[in-house]
Amino acid sequence: MGGRKVEETKTETKKKIVVKKTTTVLFLQNNELRTVVGLPSVLTEVMVCDPYINLLWLDLSYNYLEAIEEDLLQLENLQTLYMHGNYISNLEETKKLSGFNNLQSLTLYGNPIETIKNYRLWVLGVMYTRNENLRKLDQVVVTNREFDKVLVWKERIFQQKSRRLKTLKPDVVKQPPAPPKTEEEEKKQSN
Repeated sequence: MGGRKVEETKTETKKKIVVKKTTTVLFLQNNELRTVVGLPSVLTEVMVCDPYINLLWLDLSYNYLEAIEEDLLQLENLQTLYMHGNYISNLEETKKLSGFNNLQSLTLYGNPIETIKNYRLWVLGVMYTRNENLRKLDQVVVTNREFDKVLVWKERIFQQKSRRLKTLKPDVVKQPPAPPKTEEEEKKQSN
């Protein structure tokens, strides 16, 4: 039986690979955004997947945002929200963030509200009014001691001082730069 070896014929089966395109992270930092009104509806148009369900991380840092708009709350599955380096100066705005039930990480440092005394305690207190999922604020893990302080704050102080949120303002309020002038405005100004 010498001679050539008979090769067994192998049949190859091709496997189908299914790739799902799901956007879970969106970076919009450093874009000079002044508002996020209408953002969820725009994302619905441009994203393959549903941003209301799939978007877990949103970075809006270093823009010109002065408020936390209600449209942001439509992205209810967000787990990470970066809003540091903006122009938020009203501590009352942080109340809106308590609508995020799944939020685990939030950044607000670099906003004028950061200079308000006990800013961190206020934000944690507001965030923990509905749920206790937030684990990191301003890139710092919420400690058990802070958590205990917030519980006491919620029980005793929040009901009395929540009215004072509107009066707490930073010492220095920085304003975002003015939007660039259009060509028409420049022509009017030169005439």
